[in-house]
Formats: sequence, C-alpha cells, structure tokens
Amino acid sequence: MKKLVFDTPEQAARHAADTVAALLAQKPDAVLCLAAGHTSLPVFEAFFRQGLDFSRARFVGLDEWVGVAPDADGSCARFLEQNFFSRANVRRQNIRLFNALAEDLTAECAAVESQIEAWGGIDYLLLGMGMNGHLALNEPGDAFGHTAHVAELSATTKAVAPKYFSAGVPPLRQGITLGVADFLRARRVQLAVFGAAKAPVVARLLEFSAPTTELPATALYSLPDAELLLDAAAAGGAV
Repeated sequence: MKKLVFDTPEQAARHAADTVAALLAQKPDAVLCLAAGHTSLPVFEAFFRQGLDFSRARFVGLDEWVGVAPDADGSCARFLEQNFFSRANVRRQNIRLFNALAEDLTAECAAVESQIEAWGGIDYLLLGMGMNGHLALNEPGDAFGHTAHVAELSATTKAVAPKYFSAGVPPLRQGITLGVADFLRARRVQLAVFGAAKAPVVARLLEFSAPTTELPATALYSLPDAELLLDAAAAGGAV
C-alpha cells in the first residue's frame, strides 16, 4: 500500500476523483463501492466538481447496520442517498446495497456476492478507517478470509455510531458487511483517512509492515497498488 500525504482533505479528494475519472473514461460501466461515512464527503464533492458521469456505473454497498431500515436516519443507505446518489446521474437499477432487514442475512450476503460476481468484480473501492482500524465493519480480530458476512460490532464502533444517528441511536449489535477478502480482490483500492482525530490510529497503522487482524486496515499491505490517502492532520508526523 502506497502512502500519499496531502495538505488538505480536498486535495486528497481531488486525487480520488481523478482516479475515478480515469476509470470511467476507460470503463463507463465500472463497478464502484463507496464508503458511507464523513470521510467520503469531500471525495463526493470532488466527484461533483469534476462533473463525473456515473450514468452507466454500477454500485455495490459496503456495509449496513443490522436491523436499520435503508431510509432510516443513520443508515448507510440513507447517507449514500442524501450525499451521493440523489446528486449523481445514477441509474437506480445499477445500485445493489445490503438489506439489513432481510430475514435471512446469510442469504443476503450470498446475494450481494452473486451480484458482484455477475457484474465482474469491484473496479474501484473507496474505504475509510475506523478509530480502531476497522475497514467497513470488519473489526479487530475478524478473519481476513471473510467475504460478505454478519459481523459483531466492537465497543469502539458502538461508541462512535451516535454521530450518524441524529434522532437517537437504535440498539446496535451487528453489521452486515463486505469482507476483507472482497477488498483484496478489488482492482483499485483507496483508503482515505482525514483529520487530527485519526492521527493516533494512522500512527498505529504505519507501525505495522505486514497484515495483522489486530488492525484490519493492515490487510491492505497485501495490495502494493492500494493507496492510503492522508491529509496533513491525519498524517501527523508521518510524512
């Protein structure tokens, strides 16, 4: 994984947008997987400023809170709808997100994996990193061999979750998420980490030189072409 440090989140976001622009120019129906989180917001804005054409692109969900409806306050689906899908020229039939209300969550995981396979795999993956180093809802200790699965939420993730739920946090115990095995098969991966609050976990990430389930984000060390996009605040002294 290559480390790239930018002065601001906006500069890092422009790099991400340039990456996606080049991909869409070559493959207009590319399969994209975009993290639903505050770190993604400047990247989405960069997409819009560059006027990227998503009319043929296809989108697969990264994760969702189990038991939370897609239109509920705080859901990953609603975050993406409000901040990206409603503003981009996407075709609704080209969106496949997790249904976290499904009666059979194992079958739902299998269905999402089948959709990814039918679409030919993920061409571009935008990830964020949690305060404990998690990727999507793959928590510390989770096996890197997992594809889509139901994950038990860590205490850290539960503590951070309220920032997404302005109307109050529902009981959260599990998430449904793509697995690290899915990430490692993606053709292009960018991990965006912005802000001084993330500097300690970035420092931990950079202490490792090989993948370890102790810090899930280290799994991306298996991908020489993956990019870690940091702003100066998140990088701290790591230049």
